[in-house]
Amino acid sequence: MRTALRFFALSICLWAAALIAQAVPRVSQVSLTVLDTSGAAIPGASVHVSLQTGSDRQTDGQGNVTIPLAAGSYDITIKADNFRERTMKKVLVFDGRTTPLSVVLVVAGEDEVVEVSGEEQVSNDSSSNKSALVFKGDKLDTLSDDPEMMQQQLTSLAGGDPTNPPQLYVDGFAHGELPPKESIREIRVNQNPFSPYYDQFGGGRIEVFTKPGANKLHGNVASNFGAQALNANNPYAASVLPYTNYYLDGGVNGPLGKNSSFYFTWQQRGVSANQVINATVLDSNLNPVNVQQTIANKRSVQNDSIRLDHQFGKKNTLIGRYSYSSVLVPVSGAGQLVLASQAYRNSVRTDTFQLTDTHIFSPKVVLDSAVQYLRSKTSSDATSNTPSLIVQGSFSSGSNTIQQEHDHQDRIELREEASISSGNHYLRTGFRYRWYHDSNLSRAGYNGQFIFPSLTAYRITLDGIQRGLTPAAIRAAGGGATQFSLTAGTPNAEVSTADVGVYFDDEWKLNRNFTLNLGIRFESQTAIPDHFDPAPRVGFAWSVLHHGKAKEPFFVIRGGFGIFYQRFDAGNILRTYRQNGVTQQAFIVQNPDFYPNIPSASSLPQYLNTVYRLDPNLRSPMQMQGMVSVDHSLGKYGSISVQYYQRKSTHQWTSLNINAPLPGTYDPSNPNSGVRPLGGNSNLYQFSSNGLSEGRTLGINGNFNVMKSLNLWSFVGFAHQEGNVNFSTSSSSGFFPSNSYNLSADYGRLTGFSPIRYFGGANWKPGWGTAFNVFMSAWSQSNFNITTGTDLNGDAQYNDRPAFATDLTRASVVRTAWGNFDTKPMAGQAIIPINYGTAPGLFYMELYFNKNFYFGKRPESPKDTAKEKLPQKPYRFQVGIGADNLLNTNNPGAPVGVLSSPYFGKSISLNTPFTNNSAANRALLMRGAFFF
Repeated sequence: MRTALRFFALSICLWAAALIAQAVPRVSQVSLTVLDTSGAAIPGASVHVSLQTGSDRQTDGQGNVTIPLAAGSYDITIKADNFRERTMKKVLVFDGRTTPLSVVLVVAGEDEVVEVSGEEQVSNDSSSNKSALVFKGDKLDTLSDDPEMMQQQLTSLAGGDPTNPPQLYVDGFAHGELPPKESIREIRVNQNPFSPYYDQFGGGRIEVFTKPGANKLHGNVASNFGAQALNANNPYAASVLPYTNYYLDGGVNGPLGKNSSFYFTWQQRGVSANQVINATVLDSNLNPVNVQQTIANKRSVQNDSIRLDHQFGKKNTLIGRYSYSSVLVPVSGAGQLVLASQAYRNSVRTDTFQLTDTHIFSPKVVLDSAVQYLRSKTSSDATSNTPSLIVQGSFSSGSNTIQQEHDHQDRIELREEASISSGNHYLRTGFRYRWYHDSNLSRAGYNGQFIFPSLTAYRITLDGIQRGLTPAAIRAAGGGATQFSLTAGTPNAEVSTADVGVYFDDEWKLNRNFTLNLGIRFESQTAIPDHFDPAPRVGFAWSVLHHGKAKEPFFVIRGGFGIFYQRFDAGNILRTYRQNGVTQQAFIVQNPDFYPNIPSASSLPQYLNTVYRLDPNLRSPMQMQGMVSVDHSLGKYGSISVQYYQRKSTHQWTSLNINAPLPGTYDPSNPNSGVRPLGGNSNLYQFSSNGLSEGRTLGINGNFNVMKSLNLWSFVGFAHQEGNVNFSTSSSSGFFPSNSYNLSADYGRLTGFSPIRYFGGANWKPGWGTAFNVFMSAWSQSNFNITTGTDLNGDAQYNDRPAFATDLTRASVVRTAWGNFDTKPMAGQAIIPINYGTAPGLFYMELYFNKNFYFGKRPESPKDTAKEKLPQKPYRFQVGIGADNLLNTNNPGAPVGVLSSPYFGKSISLNTPFTNNSAANRALLMRGAFFF
């Protein structure tokens, strides 16, 4: 109630501020691209807007310039050395919208007539592929106002290839926070995928470009509020604790003298949701009981950023930015099968400094320089140091094994790029250097952890202890833990690593209808054995013209092929430094007989000591990617693109136990059995590069202007992917195969991969200052892995799969909806394929409605502006309501895949890829905002 009153009071204050505000012209934008007759960009072109003092701008290295303007009609003049001056007459700029324009300048002395248009034309320029998703203007409004939810939407859109995790870049820099929507000029997803400028395949690239400061003071403040009383509850929660969610953001931008501007933004989020626990434990009488518990989960996020732009004359532009980010989660880590006792406190602080400089030596030569320094501090602390307990498929209790982890990371990134336009060639060359340092303190596993294969085994153990039975008698009855682990030694470790990439690209316009891209990139990384990774890239674009027409191509056929590499995560290198068997020791005891007592580390040297190391032949994963697409313009009605991708990834990272017992030599009932190839009794975990993955995708992307007030976009992808590495996380290096001596045994479908995914959005402005924005997505069924909950081969990993049962009378047989499985496979039985289970699909729809109220003195309009096109009043107050998962669709999460679990084959949580509130299934959000 208190939060609701604060929200109401803030809305009243915003309304009052709007009433007393004074007139300032409302800013819209013109986004202009200037090209020569070969299609090459013209950097450094001078752009002048009639009647707009201080609006003179210059195009950047890609020939682009964005000019904030009040709504109206303008004459725009473009000048460049050695080119004929051109003026666009009566360009209409609409309130609150970005007007896209392109113009081609003719070399002095030529007589060719060039058309200017803002329609959805197709081009054979390398960066104009219509298979890309570009969000700006009204289309940007279809994404969530909350940057965290918007990032989830963009990540899903870019994540069609599981071997190529999505990458987010803000103004060219990685590892940044997504800024507030009002400060974003444009978002591009999957643009120019084969550019050698990119280290990884551009098909998973999300590029965010922010706005510069305007030439007059402008700003905004917004409040978004939601509460438990407005929402539909999580269907997997037995009870719901009251909660409120809010998102506040604001910004102010304007000039700092004649040649400088600033843009300051801030945002604060308070997500007070619930963590839902669904587990099965034993009561005091050792009877199974279900635990359905809801615990408060509060998260506070603060992001602040300031951008400064300064122009030194007409040849040099400097942009500086400082960003601050803070995340605090007092209760993290609990939920589903994990009980509240395993919660821990987590906090993250990140400070980022960025500088970019564009120097125009001539209209044909531009140099772009950039540097970023990022400092991140992460702290995670468990609530106690009691031992951790895992009962496979039933519950996890005790203290969290994370215990204490404090991590300080420093990142430095340097970039340099030279762009040269020469005749029919547009050349780019440059390099990127990244340095990474990690100073880490970790006491993970210092509390010890017991693992039981099933709730039945755990109950037999507790019953035997109460009756005073010997460990041997308990184990003979089917009880006993199957594993105990304990870590000891020095918790501190440091690592430094760096990588460099050098590239060259030639965009060669052979003629007006055919463009050829030739490029190559060389990469290298320190601290790993692989130091030389050449990556050639090639692409083409062919404009197929209408018969008898030469201006607008009927469609453009594109194709390309490239080799891409992935960089090895520095956190894995840090692990090899710490868990080397000397600095820190990680002991594993198979079938321990001392539960619940915790032995001292000094008494465990005779047991398995787990050591991590790098494979001396480690290679960087190489992805060979090919593509062909067809782009077709629908003129003023939009565009459509069809693309087909074929990919093959080799040397994918895996983790292998290279000293696991040889196949067929280990007896699970005897932990001392098994022949280890390297001798001794230690596990030797090695980061290797033996993985393989192959796939293909057919994608259809459309942008449709149904009418002046209604715009639609959609993307549907049909994909197939198989491999022997699990890409369910952003990094596969932590993936252990079920058999370290036979990776082909795990070749098959990928966890959580939906072969069909649809995304769509709509923006409808029926009038009266109202707007409806829709985002929706539908995914086909995916897959989940089915495991026994035991270690059948002695490699200390609980990922072994059952066999197809051939003798249904055996006690080890489990009957399921997917077949009859034997959890203790016999010789001759076939092991079931990886990810054999089928997980539910997903349908999601988000709807936002807002109403704008304009007031203040209307600015004077140009004399030639039609009456119906008069500029809007300068002040805007917006109220709105949004619905997350509008239809209240129940999207179940992946089912539990452990056969010994009482929840096997059942979903115990929601699948929520587009929301940050696990307590609600459908959530309503109220909005109030003021713009000036």
